[in-house]
Amino acid sequence: MSVNRTQIQLNRRSQPQRTARLRRVPAPAERDTLFWRRAMAGIWIAAAFLCGATSLGLSLGFGASLDVMVMTLVGTMVLTLGSWLIAWLLAVIRLPMPRLFLGSCLTLAGGMLAVLLVIETTLLASLLLSATYAIIAAGAGIVFALVCSRLSQRRPRPHLVVIAAAFALLLIPLASSDDSADSDAPINTVERGSYAYSVLTYGSGAGRRDEFSSEADVLTNSVDGSAMLTSWSGLQSWYWGFKPERLPINGTLWLPQGEGPFPLVLIVHGNHIALQPSDQGYSYLGELLAGKGYAVASVDQNFFNYSPWSGISDSDMRLRAWMLLRHLDELKRLANEPGQLLFGRLDTDKVLLIGHSRGGQAAAMAADAEHWFSGEEDLRASIAGVAAIAPTDMVVEGKQAQLRDVSYLTLHGSRDADLTVFYGERQYNRTSYSAGSGGFKSAFYIENANHSRFNSDWGTMDISLPGGLLLNQQGLLSSERQRDAAAFYIGAFADAVLGEDEQARKRLIPDSDSDVTTGLPGLAVLNQYNDAGEQTIADFESGDKTRPGRGVSASVSPLLSWSEEPLPDRNGDVKGSRGAVLSWPSAAENYIKPSDGTRVNSGNLTSSSAGGWLRFTGLPSPADTELGGLSFAVTNRSWDMCQLEKACQPQALQLSVVLRDLSGREAEVELPSPLAAPRQDNFMRLAWLDNQISKGKYSRSPEPVRQTIRFSFQQFRTVNSRIDIRALDYIELRFRSQNGGGSKLMVDDINWYRGS
Repeated sequence: MSVNRTQIQLNRRSQPQRTARLRRVPAPAERDTLFWRRAMAGIWIAAAFLCGATSLGLSLGFGASLDVMVMTLVGTMVLTLGSWLIAWLLAVIRLPMPRLFLGSCLTLAGGMLAVLLVIETTLLASLLLSATYAIIAAGAGIVFALVCSRLSQRRPRPHLVVIAAAFALLLIPLASSDDSADSDAPINTVERGSYAYSVLTYGSGAGRRDEFSSEADVLTNSVDGSAMLTSWSGLQSWYWGFKPERLPINGTLWLPQGEGPFPLVLIVHGNHIALQPSDQGYSYLGELLAGKGYAVASVDQNFFNYSPWSGISDSDMRLRAWMLLRHLDELKRLANEPGQLLFGRLDTDKVLLIGHSRGGQAAAMAADAEHWFSGEEDLRASIAGVAAIAPTDMVVEGKQAQLRDVSYLTLHGSRDADLTVFYGERQYNRTSYSAGSGGFKSAFYIENANHSRFNSDWGTMDISLPGGLLLNQQGLLSSERQRDAAAFYIGAFADAVLGEDEQARKRLIPDSDSDVTTGLPGLAVLNQYNDAGEQTIADFESGDKTRPGRGVSASVSPLLSWSEEPLPDRNGDVKGSRGAVLSWPSAAENYIKPSDGTRVNSGNLTSSSAGGWLRFTGLPSPADTELGGLSFAVTNRSWDMCQLEKACQPQALQLSVVLRDLSGREAEVELPSPLAAPRQDNFMRLAWLDNQISKGKYSRSPEPVRQTIRFSFQQFRTVNSRIDIRALDYIELRFRSQNGGGSKLMVDDINWYRGS
């Protein structure tokens, strides 16, 4: 009993001592003098800049100014709480430093780290960039504090001026988009039409956008999308002003003046921040096509897009395609209903769909409606063409669009940092034509074009702020030039499909009489083309490389290695087409292993002889020996041979074609320019970041994009007027490395084409 009392007394005596020790924990900010508190201004400005950039890249829906204010206020609160918490922890361990200042640095670095991890930056790179950002901010704050200390001795109060100047300097990266990196003037070859037009809006009379509700010129019926929009929340209904049972049919219509009816064109945007409308970003196409005499509707599907409050629907792609069909159905009703403003003004029997990004895939799905939507066959039959700008190509319910007898155009940029893969080429490969249908397909891979600049409302960056500030935008096509290129190709496509203008179609066909990498003056492109009138010689889809077409045999020169392989994309996935892949080593190598396995001494080979030939015999007779010619698709795959050699430079290839008739007469025509390998560009401002962001997708080898080469029979007759095109013995493709090095080539889709 006495022991217990003694123990209690000892515990009571020690209690004040423990309390005293706790009270001796230093105050968190006791070492943060006026100098260090002033230096925290740099940290706060850097945090405010980070919050402001984030709010601009991920809209909260309150408007840009209010979004910035709200995000900056939240960031300031987080910075304050984080700084004091870290300062208290540093005080507990008695770190002899300005703890509040250090806490603010660590909090800023943590915020930057979170942003970088969200855009899928590797942990190591995120830590390095976050630390660098915090150190720069801290250094700027210290400089600010030093300036204040000097100026405070002279009595003026420079704080507000210096803070404003520092904030303005930090905003420079936001204001500068590098949009002037391409200094060339816009392409001035876009043909404008002579039609005057008016701009109308149509809508279901509900929703937050006045132009489609209270101010709509034409009222439309709403549609029930509740079966697909099962995840639609009450917050979305409150914000948008409608429920999924009453989805609005909203759009802007550029309508030519005159009696009509005018062929109908529908444009649909892709996935952007839902709270930043995308549909007006294609006004340049609406104005161009309306001037040509087409009625153009830009469709509002912004309520399907991603929102930070609700995410994106699981049925996203199906919804987009279905809604596009609903627009077509409603406009068809308005055009056929007496008393309506649009009565007799729209020709809905021959329709063109244009889509960007996810909208490009939605347009293709709408044109193949029977695979997803029963009972839509009539609407699908009215779709004569699809133009897809940088489209996605996702599998939806285990299926992908298969276009049959629908003309198809796709555009993609080599510097697309959103979709680094040319997915439109996959849909190109899945588009086919029956004889006599009149359909055609064309693809353009545009050098130095990106994803966002095709839409004037999407800004200049393919990654949302602040991550977009890391993108390398030097050398990109300017926004005006990129949209001018899109207008040129899409305008020609509309004229060819809706106006049946053969001259317009020729603008979408490669011209072997000029530089095949140039579709427009000063614009480098890779162009593919195929139409219903082409006659297949070899397509390499049989599985036997020596029998690439019906009755046709293929062989190669002795020193070549060759195989039949699928065409890969940038990620190594197949694009849905196969071709002949031919490779050869450098002429300087002592021994070359030919395809039959024997060893041949190549010591006598010169550097100009590195290469070989691919020959086709058993040819079908051309249907048009006067105006027609030979076409084939080819891509320089020399990057494949550079995978293991860091200093490797892909070889440009010299390419020619020989026709030989049964009498032994030959004619050889050479490609005017060497066939270059795709260029490897840095997507990030700092080249080493290409391998550190988005799972390294920016560091992969360039896309092996094919281009179509066309040689007319007239070109061969110019070389040898006696050659008999009606009785040909073989076709021979000859190729060699421009500098004598080893190289690799893929050849596909060898056809006879008809003239026009």
